[in-house]
Amino acid sequence: MKIDISKLEDDPLRFDKELLVDAERLDPEQVAGPITVRLEGEVRRLGGVFLVSGRCSAEGSLSCSRCLEPAPWSVGEDFSVEYRMPASAPLDAEAGLEEGDLDVAFLRGEELDLTELAAEQVLLAMPMRIVCQSSCAGLCPRCGANLNNDGECGCEPEIDPRWEALADLADGTRES
Repeated sequence: MKIDISKLEDDPLRFDKELLVDAERLDPEQVAGPITVRLEGEVRRLGGVFLVSGRCSAEGSLSCSRCLEPAPWSVGEDFSVEYRMPASAPLDAEAGLEEGDLDVAFLRGEELDLTELAAEQVLLAMPMRIVCQSSCAGLCPRCGANLNNDGECGCEPEIDPRWEALADLADGTRES
C-alpha cells in the first residue's frame, strides 16, 4: 500500500489502513505467522521534509523462545518518522549521525510505502524474547521434546563431566 505524496501541500494527508505483514519480511525465526498491523496517522509536508506520525497497532503470533510454540502477541505504540528525499542525504561517507538523524528515513520516489513503514514499526516494537507462559519448561536439550506437553522426556540425566570425580568417590565409599 503506497501513498502518493507528490501533491501534498499544506493540509495533512490522513491514513487509516490495516495491513498484513508476512513473517519473511520481519524475522522468520521469531515470527510464527503473518502479523496484522493497523496504521493510523497523517503525513505533513514541512518544507522539504515529510513528517509521518500516528499509531501502530499489531497482533499476531511470535515463537516462544523456550519451546518454539506460537505465543500470542500484540502491541500498540505511537510513532513519528521524518522522511526526506534522497537528494537531501549527506554525500560524505564520513559524516557522523546526530541524535536527530536517528528518526529520519529516505523516500524512494514520491510515494510512501505503508507496508514498509508497518514492518519497521513492528520490528521496533517486538520484544527480544517472548515466552508462551511464565512457567514454560522449554525443550529437552538432548532429545528436543517439548517439556510442557510431555513433562518428562525419558532421557537419562546427563552427568556433568566436572562432577565425575565426585561420583567415583561416592561409588567407592558405598562399597566399603
